[in-house]
Amino acid sequence: MESLKRYLEEMRDAELRGDYAELLREGARRGRIDSIMMTSCASSGHPGGSMSSMEIYMTAYGCARINRENLHDPDRDRVVISHGHTSPGAYSALIFWGLLDRQQVVPNFRRAGSPYQGHVEREVPGIDWGTGNLGQGLSAGVGFALAARARGSSAHVYVLMGDGEQVKGQVAEARRLASKEKLSNITVLVDYNRIQICGRIDEIMPADIEALWRADGWRVLRADGHDFQSLYSAVRDAKACDVPTVILCDTVMGKGVSFMEGIPDYHGKALSGDKLEKALEELGGVHGGV
Repeated sequence: MESLKRYLEEMRDAELRGDYAELLREGARRGRIDSIMMTSCASSGHPGGSMSSMEIYMTAYGCARINRENLHDPDRDRVVISHGHTSPGAYSALIFWGLLDRQQVVPNFRRAGSPYQGHVEREVPGIDWGTGNLGQGLSAGVGFALAARARGSSAHVYVLMGDGEQVKGQVAEARRLASKEKLSNITVLVDYNRIQICGRIDEIMPADIEALWRADGWRVLRADGHDFQSLYSAVRDAKACDVPTVILCDTVMGKGVSFMEGIPDYHGKALSGDKLEKALEELGGVHGGV
């Protein structure tokens, strides 16, 4: 796993190695099982978006220079999670990369007094910003990027967002500031599953998300949000760019479980009973393990 982490941080190859892609795919499978188990044990939470964001989380935390040894280093990379309700996805990725212990996280998700809250908080190693109202994460990421530049640091900032928050006014302000300041040390990855808690984004608040980012001066890339090769290539391309870059990652809500895929209800609905058993069966897991 250490060799995979170094490989992703360095991003020397133009294409992701096949054996490493397979390791990541297996990690994503396990992460989906962990996400379902977390929310089912708590009887609450947001499994659908966690599953659509899984490969994005795995890629961001793999490419970011973040590990157990450098957590307190001001010059390490930062990962800012704006759609913090997908915390099971974040925790699952942090488990994969060795920053968290599965046995501590899964049974304690959303428990009173536990740091593994339903929305990510900085008490958890690897979580750099405590998520508040949707639409605020990009502003925090721009702040991190400005601070890194002011210190002369080579730190890169990754901001992970949902598509439902893209129409918020604060997001537009943050986009314009990043563009005005030419922040090439920030990369945004948007989980573009086209669903939010109230329904489909085109029905709730229609917007041409790609056009909005372009209008505010950002470079826009597209990626298959469930394909590690596509994500790796896009992130590598973004880091080499001299302007702020956003990657719109096409994803599927509830990815990996047939009856959850593309269904708005599973944005914030935990599984139980027969549905839990069926989901674990489809993912190749069993109750209590992977």
